[in-house]
Amino acid sequence: MRVSTPFLAGITLATFAALASICACGGKPKQADDPSNEATHRPPTDDGTQSTKWEGASAPPPASETKPKGPGVTSVNEGATRRSDVYDKEATEIVVKRSARQVKENCGAAKDDTGKATGPWGKVTIQIQLGHNGHSKGLTIPAPYQGKAVGNCIEKAFTNLTFPPWGGADTEISCDLELLNPAATPEKK
Repeated sequence: MRVSTPFLAGITLATFAALASICACGGKPKQADDPSNEATHRPPTDDGTQSTKWEGASAPPPASETKPKGPGVTSVNEGATRRSDVYDKEATEIVVKRSARQVKENCGAAKDDTGKATGPWGKVTIQIQLGHNGHSKGLTIPAPYQGKAVGNCIEKAFTNLTFPPWGGADTEISCDLELLNPAATPEKK
């Protein structure tokens, strides 16, 4: 019987891998302690002459070691803590700006029932009601845009916003938007 070289290489490689895993694990598995041996399960007594060895995290350093020393030195851990009774302005701003960008890029070209983009275009300020549960609760669109195709597009862009929740009351923010006239802007390639 003739055995091919790739077959032998595969067997040799598998054998080598098995031996390597046995050697890496220390060869023979360690036997569990006998539960009847009470000495192995009794915590060591501390007579004050030995230090206790802890497994896991070490004890926190004394307060004098955690503060930096010297003039003009600030600690890395001295960050401002975020209040839990007001909304996270930075995170909410990111979500609102994303929706505002969608409005600017798309809502100016929103078409009415006749299939034409009729506007109005320009700058508009809307009011967004932020729920303390982390979801938008509604928005107020001013009169010339409300009920029009562009107003409906704005409403869709700002519905179902999600942001970090907070423990305080619901709040309202304003957002400035720009609606571009599709006929006046060059087409993107």
